[in-house]
Amino acid sequence: SLDDAYRSGALASLIARVGEPGRGTDGSGEGKSGERVDRASPLESLLPREVPLINKVAAGYPRAFTDLDYPARIADEYVRCPDIADPDAFAARVVGDSMEPDYREGDIVVFSPAKPIRDGDDCFARLERDQETTFKRIYFEKDSAGVELIRLQPTNSRYAPRTLPREEVAGLYAAVSAIRRIGPRPPE
Repeated sequence: SLDDAYRSGALASLIARVGEPGRGTDGSGEGKSGERVDRASPLESLLPREVPLINKVAAGYPRAFTDLDYPARIADEYVRCPDIADPDAFAARVVGDSMEPDYREGDIVVFSPAKPIRDGDDCFARLERDQETTFKRIYFEKDSAGVELIRLQPTNSRYAPRTLPREEVAGLYAAVSAIRRIGPRPPE
């Protein structure tokens, strides 16, 4: 129990190890054969990961995207995400209504580059031409000549799907979590 861990000093030991990368389970920072290990402490694995909120993603027509020239994993704002183990996960704020009713403008969606993409997944799509991005449900198809296509399908029926050759899609990143504000939005 937590009380037992506190009384025995085990809790204090775990807390002291948080933030000390490379610590082995014995506290030495070395594995059994003397090699350096880099693993999170048991307590760190229980804490939610901070995921960079990199920008906005269009849930409407694709638009130009910039990561604001920040290095990977760096942003002005972060969101805490339990159950996300991907160190390259990122979040983006939804702009537009093409993914309603599942996602609304202002929702924050977390994407994982490590998650395999399956037919019907909601994805952040980076388009090759003009480096545009959009947020859509993805379907893998082939035309009559066998050319691989990707259909970008809005969930809002007021928007038409868009089908592109696979080589025109520079990247797909699966949505793994969404954060939504409840109630009226505060004035900006």
